[in-house]
Amino acid sequence: MTKSSEIILIISVICLFSLFGVIQAEAETPTQSQTHFKVDGKVYCDVCRTQFENRLSKPMSGAEVQLQCRNQTTDTITATVEGKTDEHGFYELLVERDHEDEICEMMLKKSTMDDCTEIPHESNAQEAARITITNNNGIADTTRHANPLFFLKKEASSECDEVFKELELLPEDISLS
Repeated sequence: MTKSSEIILIISVICLFSLFGVIQAEAETPTQSQTHFKVDGKVYCDVCRTQFENRLSKPMSGAEVQLQCRNQTTDTITATVEGKTDEHGFYELLVERDHEDEICEMMLKKSTMDDCTEIPHESNAQEAARITITNNNGIADTTRHANPLFFLKKEASSECDEVFKELELLPEDISLS
């Protein structure tokens, strides 16, 4: 066998193995109708009304959350999944099918702390966490992680001044409303 024949044989074998890899990957890719996604996240009480998590933030056990997907064009709700947080403030929801052309958001439903029930509705606050629920976004894993959600305490704790000093925040830097 000549050297050029050996090179052609080696290249052919590499191409053949590459083709088998592509075929196997396509066979393992789930179809949109049989895909399930897990959405997880956490809920806490913002005791300092800073609208971000800090060392005084309290995980909220038993808080009710809801995932809602809606059509981008018609705003029609296409999916709703509800759940509760565990004792550490974490939740996991199972979402059926791919929602590529939809807007999906995690929202707060109900607090379990009497003095921490306010859902932020200001423009700079996060009242919902948007989630991408599709396989067509470059993420191989079917678990989606939502940004943390929080309820605001009615009045900021007296310990918050110490946290503000630690974070080098001035009162005018934070909206305590």
